[in-house]
Amino acid sequence: MTPKEKAEELLSHYNSILINGMNHGGARGYASYICALSAVDEIIKFGNEQGIREPMMYWHKVEEELKKL
Repeated sequence: MTPKEKAEELLSHYNSILINGMNHGGARGYASYICALSAVDEIIKFGNEQGIREPMMYWHKVEEELKKL
């Protein structure tokens, strides 16, 4: 996937989350939470694909903290 295609995919994905959040009672906080989790998941996925291990430990901890909120 090219960087442009990835950028378009991410924008589409987050727009969908935000629009759905607004349509369900305006739950902006929840939509932001889902976007944050999605961003971290994307970083972890990329790190795993590239064989990057050490920095990914940090992102796994970020993901754990987000899930506590």
